[in-house]
Amino acid sequence: MDRKICIIVLNWNGREETLACLRSLREIDYADYSVVLVDNASTDGSADEIERLHPEVRLIRNPVNAGFDGGNNIGILAALRDGAEAVLLLNNDTIVCPGILRAFADADRSLPRAGILGPKIYYHERPSVFWWAGCRRTASTTGWLLSFTQEGKFREDHGQYDEIRKIDSVIGCAMYIRRRVIEEIGMLDERFFIYHEEYDFCQRAANVGWQCYFVPSARVWHKVSLSMGGAYSPSLYYLWTRNWLLVTRKQTPFILWPMLYAAYAREALWVYQGLVDRGKEDAARASLAGAWNALLNRYGPVRNMRPPALLRRLAEWHDRRGGREG
Repeated sequence: MDRKICIIVLNWNGREETLACLRSLREIDYADYSVVLVDNASTDGSADEIERLHPEVRLIRNPVNAGFDGGNNIGILAALRDGAEAVLLLNNDTIVCPGILRAFADADRSLPRAGILGPKIYYHERPSVFWWAGCRRTASTTGWLLSFTQEGKFREDHGQYDEIRKIDSVIGCAMYIRRRVIEEIGMLDERFFIYHEEYDFCQRAANVGWQCYFVPSARVWHKVSLSMGGAYSPSLYYLWTRNWLLVTRKQTPFILWPMLYAAYAREALWVYQGLVDRGKEDAARASLAGAWNALLNRYGPVRNMRPPALLRRLAEWHDRRGGREG
């Protein structure tokens, strides 16, 4: 008997993208599924439009923008209360294939310790080119910070990723999670707000014996970075750099934190320098501010994305001294 699956979609002022996503969900070929949409305090009228056009969707209006993690946690709680045996966290800027839930359900049934599953993800504008085909855990430049590859990115699909295989993490854009995993390890950590929480979640699951798998017959097309303003969005770099420390710190013994913090500061300077070299001054400043707030243990929603003047001067001095070679 098939599992009861709930798809959770998060919306924040993304009317057109969300409506397109919901239209694709209507075409899913699977009997026992439902859709929960959590609206994160949108101001563009999208929640009303979604309610009017998609009465089959359970709409939850969140009075505040709780971020990716807080919003999805609201949806997960609703799904579990309704008896869902698995949830699929799905970005609103995606289109799915009709067989996505069948592919996940079949893999779920055949892999007893597969707690988290991910699909092939393509660029929406280049529908045969991969955006994601699995994650592999790697070491950062210093060897301290937790890092993951994004397998397959920019490659044409020639069948090279057509086997179900174990991976180290699933990406949050489309993440299928068994109910038992959530019951054992808890929800998404809302301190992240958005970015890197999926790596943390998958590591926590791995710590208690669950595994992640790539399921190639499940397919998604992703309109990349619409919610954060593009590839060099200051918000993206602020959150990405800030959360890098949190996801690593949670997997590092407390006694080693001083060395971890030193390595993090060095790598944060490299990120800053790399952005400056590419002429992305706003993103560089935001990444430095994110690193500063991480060191001060300030997480949650985006704060001021301008770093202290003294910190910026230190970064510029480090750059002039050829910090990357040192």
